[in-house]
Amino acid sequence: MLVVDDDPFIQKMAEALLGRDGRRVSVAATGAAALAKMAEPAPELVLLDLGLPDISGLEVLRHFRATSAWQQVRILVFTASHETENIVRAKQAGASGYVCKPVKPDTLADMVCDLLDQPSLTWVDDYTRAHRPI
Repeated sequence: MLVVDDDPFIQKMAEALLGRDGRRVSVAATGAAALAKMAEPAPELVLLDLGLPDISGLEVLRHFRATSAWQQVRILVFTASHETENIVRAKQAGASGYVCKPVKPDTLADMVCDLLDQPSLTWVDDYTRAHRPI
């Protein structure tokens, strides 16, 4: 799993939450660091902030989706932006879901499990907890 967020608190929380089942979690604090991770094997899931200090998270998402090895990776946008247009842009760019900060850790864990455990799930969000299978 890859956590892309510049907030050290979010990084530690996500590492603890996502790694509690023995999963390997790596962290990138910038968009450039996230793009550098593309040289490594693709993770099963990316937790991606939109508000990165150098490159927009949406731009990082577009780069991930433009690379064949990363096209099937589940990408959950995890951001402070509640703006509808960002939700739509994230979905159009290929996000697997959208969750707004702050969020209860259990809710985030449930959404991650939903994305990993249900291959036919095309979108999950924290507004409606909508699950849209293919």
